Amino acid sequence: MHTQIQYTGFQLKPRGREYCYRVLDPKSEAREFTLTIPKRAFEDRHFPYQDGADLCYQKLQRDLLTETEELPLQAHIVISDQELDDYLAKHRPAKRRSW
Repeated sequence: MHTQIQYTGFQLKPRGREYCYRVLDPKSEAREFTLTIPKRAFEDRHFPYQDGADLCYQKLQRDLLTETEELPLQAHIVISDQELDDYLAKHRPAKRRSW
């Protein structure tokens, strides 16, 4: 069995949306992670609510690949403005006018 990431839901908090995940690894115990997208990302930057879980899943997946024993992944991660911009550029490129 390989490492599995399970999405367990989200909660609305004053600072933003918290997306919760359980990571199952055959070599260790299950771990819980919470990734927060700040409230201002949805309000000021117009980040789509429906993309939140996917962005957090991809971030967690990348971070798990670079994790080491010396630098374990924190249980709570806040999504940065740069990560929001990168996600939007890749998944929701600006529409070009065809006229």
